[in-house]
Amino acid sequence: MFMAATSKRDEGAGMTIEPGQLDGMAVLRVTGELDLSTAPGLCARIEEVFERGALCVVVDLSRLEFCDSTGLRALLGAAQEARVRLARLFIVPPSSSVAARAFELAGASEFLPLIEHAATNGALASSLTIHARD
Repeated sequence: MFMAATSKRDEGAGMTIEPGQLDGMAVLRVTGELDLSTAPGLCARIEEVFERGALCVVVDLSRLEFCDSTGLRALLGAAQEARVRLARLFIVPPSSSVAARAFELAGASEFLPLIEHAATNGALASSLTIHARD
């Protein structure tokens, strides 16, 4: 069961991050736009979670509306940082056709640890299917 923290934080003009927990994993639910102005905020939040000792982080981008190459690069950097920390990072890809198209054009499944999720009552399912190597 996904348990949201009590606070959402606006990381820029177009992005909100809602922290939570799911089956012992830290979850960051991202809504809005991931671009040049908001990517540093997402990276900072992911780093904060790892700094607190999380060994597994899920970045849920299913509500993301837009993503540019800067956002994709930020996600790649976060995945590399997780490997350096001997932690795991999983990314739920966007559902929005615009944001999903950016992932498709960039071949994100080749270099990002993408997972599928089944929407059950608006939460991630407890079973995760890994798409890419981690």
